[in-house]
Amino acid sequence: MTADRFFERSRSEKRRRWLRIALGVLAVAAVGGLVWLVWFSSVLTVRDVEVAGRTTLKESQVLRAAQVPKGRPLARVDVDAIEGRVSALNRVDTVEVSRSWPHTLSITVVERKAVMWARLNGQVRGIDRNGIAYRSYASPPDGLLEAAIDIPDARDRLQTSEALAAVVVEIGERDAALRREIESVTAATKDSIELRLTKGRTVVWGSSADGRRKLQVLEALLRIEATRYDVSAPDQPTTTP
Repeated sequence: MTADRFFERSRSEKRRRWLRIALGVLAVAAVGGLVWLVWFSSVLTVRDVEVAGRTTLKESQVLRAAQVPKGRPLARVDVDAIEGRVSALNRVDTVEVSRSWPHTLSITVVERKAVMWARLNGQVRGIDRNGIAYRSYASPPDGLLEAAIDIPDARDRLQTSEALAAVVVEIGERDAALRREIESVTAATKDSIELRLTKGRTVVWGSSADGRRKLQVLEALLRIEATRYDVSAPDQPTTTP
């Protein structure tokens, strides 16, 4: 009786051992099959490309820049490389590329938006909130401020454009009434920003720092009749009759 129990227990342990081995083999095979299906087979390949978010760009321009490898397994598509190629387009501010299983690659772009314009090298150029001159206009666009940025050095011009754009955007977001009074903006350096207001008035803004404080001080100063208001040092503002 003891021998029979021992024999039965031994057979049961062998069955369990073989079952574990079989399950392990099946698991490995399943994982291998899944890897093959996703990474190497033609079942989950790129068949469609969707482009969203564009406003002035043509879909064909985005697709041409993206160079999406149709027919390649979706999992093996280098989305970072595609984002890099699309973001190189002048009018693209940001881009996100994502996989939409089983067969679609989605490209979502956010285009740059001009916040001011300037004459650069004889052209009317739209400048975005990052100070980048990214597009040309046939004539000065309505609704945008003119920016005078006569700076030969490209790096200094970009830094100054960025500072100017930051001021224009902040004023537009925080003080719409003041924004309507601004006729143009100018700067010789990133720290010498000036606003040309209606009625021949000038505001010396200085750098783009402390914008909120400068707006608060300027609101009070504008109640004084003057031709020049200096808030470049907001704790020590001055006016000139």
